[in-house]
Amino acid sequence: MATVKGHAYNSARSALILAGSKSAGKSHPKHPPDKDYPEDHGKGLLREARDEFRNTDKDLEGNVSGMTRTHHDAIHTAAGKMGIGSW
Repeated sequence: MATVKGHAYNSARSALILAGSKSAGKSHPKHPPDKDYPEDHGKGLLREARDEFRNTDKDLEGNVSGMTRTHHDAIHTAAGKMGIGSW
């Protein structure tokens, strides 16, 4: 089973919050941060933020994958922090 370190999840969560994700803000930080957590926790964080951003950005021009470039980049930055390639 693939895992994500708590500190990586927390860092990804922070990046999404900084980009404006309310869903990431409602998620709980992982404690202890050095523990391994199921990768599905990280994928869920990404999916929720992706869906939120797509909904928020749906009527804007110049979207990438249904969201602004800023939101798109934040999702991919968060995924990279957790080492998740697809979600």
